[in-house]
Amino acid sequence: MHPSRLLRAAPFRLALIYAGLFGLSALALGATLYWATTQILESELQASVMAELHALESESKSGGAAELVRTVASRANELSAGTFAYLLQDPAGRRLAGDLPPMAPDERWRLIVPGANVFDDDGPRFLGRGVVLPDGRFLLVAHDATQLQELEELLLRSFGWTLAVAVPLALAGGVFMSLLTLRRIEAINRVTDEIRLGDLSRRVPHAGDDDEFDRLAANINAMLDAIEHLTLGLRQVSTDIAHDLRTPLARLRQALETASREARDPADLSAAVDEAIRQTDAILETFGALLRIAQIEAGTRRAGFTEVDLSGLLRSLVEVYQPVAEDASHRLDSQIEDRLPFRGDRELLTQMIANLIENAIRHTPPGSCIEVGLRREGGQVLAVIADDGPGIPAGARDKVFRRFFRLELSRTSPGSGLGLSLVAAIAALHGIGVEIGDNAPGLRVMLHFPPSEVS
Repeated sequence: MHPSRLLRAAPFRLALIYAGLFGLSALALGATLYWATTQILESELQASVMAELHALESESKSGGAAELVRTVASRANELSAGTFAYLLQDPAGRRLAGDLPPMAPDERWRLIVPGANVFDDDGPRFLGRGVVLPDGRFLLVAHDATQLQELEELLLRSFGWTLAVAVPLALAGGVFMSLLTLRRIEAINRVTDEIRLGDLSRRVPHAGDDDEFDRLAANINAMLDAIEHLTLGLRQVSTDIAHDLRTPLARLRQALETASREARDPADLSAAVDEAIRQTDAILETFGALLRIAQIEAGTRRAGFTEVDLSGLLRSLVEVYQPVAEDASHRLDSQIEDRLPFRGDRELLTQMIANLIENAIRHTPPGSCIEVGLRREGGQVLAVIADDGPGIPAGARDKVFRRFFRLELSRTSPGSGLGLSLVAAIAALHGIGVEIGDNAPGLRVMLHFPPSEVS
C-alpha cells in the first residue's frame, strides 16, 4: 500500500491517536510513580532527621550547653563519613561544633551541599532541619540524601527508556493493525467494485475468524445473494414477458387487422372489438399479476402482518369454492383442525390458498376429488391441498413456480402461468416452505408454516 494512502486511512489515524493516548497515560503513570516513591523515601529521611534532632534537644536540656557541644562534635567526628551531618552555631553565626558550614538559622526543611550554602545538582545532597534553642544557638541535623537523588535519577532514566521504547512499539503495532484492517477493507472494496461492474457472482471472502469482518462479510454476501436473485428474476421476467406476451399481442394485432380489413357490417366490427377487449384484459391481468409478485418479493407487505386464524381462513375458502367445484363436477372435502393461528398478511394468505384450490379445480378432470387439510404436525402447522387428477411429472415439479411456466396439457386452458409464481412469492414473504409431491394419483401441495411464527 502506498504510504500516502496509509497516512489518510482512518485505522492509521486511530493508531496515532492510540499511541498519543498511550504516551500521555504512561507519562501520567510515571509522574505519579515518581512522586509517590520519592515522597515515601523523603518521609523516611525526615523521620530519621527528626528523631536525631529531638535526641540532641533532650541532651541539651539535661546536660547543658557545654555537653551539647561535646555531643555534636563527637557525633560529627564519629559519623563524618557516615549518614548524618551536624551543625551547632552560636547566635552570632559562629560554628561551635559539627561538620556543616555556618548558615542562616532557619527551621524549615532544606537541601544542603556540604561546603556550600546553595543547592548544587552535581554534588551529594543532605536533607536537613534546624531548630533555634532557647539560648539562641542554632542546631541543625542533616541526613545523607544520596539514595534519594540516585532513586530519582533511576526513575527518570527508566521512564525515559520506557517511553522511548513503548511509544514506537505502539506506533508500529498500530501501523501493523491498520494494515491488517485495510487489507480486509480493500478485499471488500475490490469485490464491491467487481459487482458494480456487473459480476454478480462475486462474494466477499471470509477469513474464518468469526470476527466483526466475517460477520460483515456474511451480511454483505447475504445481501448480494438477494440482489442477484432479484436481478436474475428481473432478467427472467423480461425474457418471459418478451416470449410469452408476444403471442397474445401478435394475436390481438392480427384480430384487429382482420376486423379492419374484412368487417362488412357494424355487428362484425363490434364482435371484433369485444374480442380485442377480452384479449387486452387478459394481457392487463398478466401485467397486474407480475406487478403484484414484484411488490410481494420487495417485502413491503411484511409491515402489515397480524395474527391470522388459519383454521377460519381455510374453512371460509372451502365454503366459497364448494359451489365452484360442484359446477365443475368435482368433490371438495376438508379436514381442518381448530384454533391454528399464524402471523402474516391475511389477504395474501387467502390468495395463496385460493390459487392452489383454483389450480386443482381447473386442471383436474370432472369427477375428481380435491382435499383441503390443515393440522398441527411436529410442532408446526401443515396445510395440504391434494387432488386425484393427472398430477405433475416429477421432472417438471421444480419448474412450476417459474413465471409463465405451463405444462403442455394446460396450455389450452385459460390462465397466464403466474398463479404458482404468486404462491411462491407469498410463501417466501411469510417464510412458508412449499413442497410438491405425488398424491398417487394426483398432486399434493404441502405448505409448512414456520414454527417460530405459530403461537
